[in-house]
Amino acid sequence: MLDRLKSHPDRLLLNHLVGTTQRASKKAEEIYWEPFGISREKALKLVRICSMCHDFAKAAEEFQDYIIHPERGHVTHAPLSSLVTYHVLLNNGFDHKLAAFGYFVVRHHHDRLTNFGFMDENLSKLEKQFQSIPKDFVEWLEDQTDSRLSHIDVKDIWQKAKVQISKLNFFADFTLKDYILLHTLASIVTSSDREDAALKDMVIEIEPKITIDLIENYVAKIPKDSQIYPLRRKFHQEIDQSLKEIDSRILSITAPTGLGKTLANIKVALSMARRNSVIVYALPFISIIDQTTDLMYKILDEVNHDATVLLPYHHLADQPFRGKEYEQPSIQRVIVENWHTQMVVTTFVSLFESLFTNRRIPFFYKLLNSVIILDEVQSIPHKYWDPISRILTELTEFGSTVILSTATRPALLKNAKGLVKGVYSADLNRTKIHFHGEIEYEEFFNVVTREVGESVKSGKKLLIVLNTIKHSKEIFERVLKESGLENLFYLSSNVIPKQRLERLKIMKEFVHGPLICVSTQVIEAGVDISFDKVIRDYAPLDSIIQAAGRCNRTFEKPIGDVDVYTVIGPKGSRSLASYVYDSFLLKITEEVVSDKQTYEEKEFSELVQRYFRAIENRGNTDKENLMGSFKSLKFEEVATFQLIEDKSETVPIYIEYDDHAVQLREQFNSFLRNSTLGKFEKLASIKKLLQKMSLYTIEVRANREELTGALIVENGFVVITKDNLSYWYNDLTGFQRREETMIV
Repeated sequence: MLDRLKSHPDRLLLNHLVGTTQRASKKAEEIYWEPFGISREKALKLVRICSMCHDFAKAAEEFQDYIIHPERGHVTHAPLSSLVTYHVLLNNGFDHKLAAFGYFVVRHHHDRLTNFGFMDENLSKLEKQFQSIPKDFVEWLEDQTDSRLSHIDVKDIWQKAKVQISKLNFFADFTLKDYILLHTLASIVTSSDREDAALKDMVIEIEPKITIDLIENYVAKIPKDSQIYPLRRKFHQEIDQSLKEIDSRILSITAPTGLGKTLANIKVALSMARRNSVIVYALPFISIIDQTTDLMYKILDEVNHDATVLLPYHHLADQPFRGKEYEQPSIQRVIVENWHTQMVVTTFVSLFESLFTNRRIPFFYKLLNSVIILDEVQSIPHKYWDPISRILTELTEFGSTVILSTATRPALLKNAKGLVKGVYSADLNRTKIHFHGEIEYEEFFNVVTREVGESVKSGKKLLIVLNTIKHSKEIFERVLKESGLENLFYLSSNVIPKQRLERLKIMKEFVHGPLICVSTQVIEAGVDISFDKVIRDYAPLDSIIQAAGRCNRTFEKPIGDVDVYTVIGPKGSRSLASYVYDSFLLKITEEVVSDKQTYEEKEFSELVQRYFRAIENRGNTDKENLMGSFKSLKFEEVATFQLIEDKSETVPIYIEYDDHAVQLREQFNSFLRNSTLGKFEKLASIKKLLQKMSLYTIEVRANREELTGALIVENGFVVITKDNLSYWYNDLTGFQRREETMIV
């Protein structure tokens, strides 16, 4: 009978349980368990039992019938499997707390984590399931788990579990470490389960190809004839020296824009990484993932690489499994969601909404032995500073390293050890910010028109930054109509990464004649490009200073001017900034800069310190009481965390912008359908295709029903085919929405 039991249509149950357990055990061996108060030996046994028992009830007659006849409806197996896990853990000497944690993890290995506690089940159904399980399977599992199962009383286990778990939930004093432990166990079991179902006996090998030598070789090729080069060299030398002396796992790199922080971040991460560490490079916007991954691709140019070396990852790719899709998880989702890679480039949204969640996060366990880079960390909302600081600090106890990188250091992780002691802003007095106060929308456009004319006459580069896609498109289209300029560019997340990268490359290499760029905030961080002048709609101070970082970056002129206007909407009711930013931050900015109209770059550091001190002193840094939810294991309350407030539904759209995009989609679908390819060949091909397809994929906040009703939906993407391109996509301004009040 054992050789006929199946976990999936193409997988024997015994093979699946053994395969899942082997994968889970290997992951558990990489974790430093002592901070949880569990010995390594005990932790490995805990993981082994949870993995071996997680699909116990799939041996039941009802589930085996479902495997053959899925049309009869899904059969649950987690309830009985979780009770058996609880019983086996107690039999193996585990206390009620860890047995309850094992129960909870297995009970929810196919769904979201509820608030911790016991779940009432249909007892008679559980008893019937157990009675139908073949005796030889029960005996086999007894041997695997060193536990008696043949004569257990399901009702007795059910009652015992209910009483003990309810008591534990009521009386126990849980900690943040308990929250992390539950997520870690769930992550190990879930990821191993999915991998075995998708990959069978295949192992994905990760060969570290990003090295310090590779970074240093790239740095050595950077031109040395710039006025800023001596400061860059001093900056990198200081970091190298600090790394020799530092003994902390919470580090900060604070320096003005233009000194090469991205390369420094990666070099520090490689220095701090341990064996099998994943490097997580987190950024504020999806749009600037393009810039960082493009830089990494250049560094890796001489090395054969794929998604197991560098993986762009964001919250569009982070979708929960739905329905039967989980039973046959696609190969590409296992690669992406389990972070089988040396380096992940992701967003703050994806990272922090994976830490503060009730979902089972397959890669969560990897965060316990990771290097996390938070680039432009000042963009994290102040109301989350405290819980984010606490959970990141906890992660460092397990061997992780956190690197804060910013030009404007907020009061986040105050115990971070600075790798940069020098004050570089005094040597980099490149810009002045002029605050011009309120201005009506039409008058602002007149200012833009005048400045465009001046730039054309003088052959200068001008950047205009607006807060919304709607207004950035409107200003761009009006400037285009009135000026007819050839060197006029538009940037926002509305535009596919391929075009954004091409436009940035053209602008960066542009030397002679005038150049105008209209953009949203996508250009404020992680974009190595310089303009003679910047015009910026009003925003919080840290955002304004980020925009100033795009002006006169390499001393093209003695001083670059940044003009900031508080633009009042077309209807004259309120500022455009108030639709996008927290009024609390706008008010503090107004107070901090109220002393005078103009500030030089050498004053920025002190100005920013005042700004963040005011936020810390007057703002609630745990407004949602997340710490309380952590310590009571209320996963449903923790899951209310949203880094971007009130964000509407996001939809991933693949755009067949050119023939290459059409070919990639055809190849992708062909590989998914092809049953003749070997597993490894299919795996390698899909990894590379996903990487290439990301250049044609954008995120839009739009009505999903409207889009899916009008467009093709396949493999998780909404697709704009080439024959529909002109209706849905403008070559200059990108995706054409029904609603144009979009941010970034």
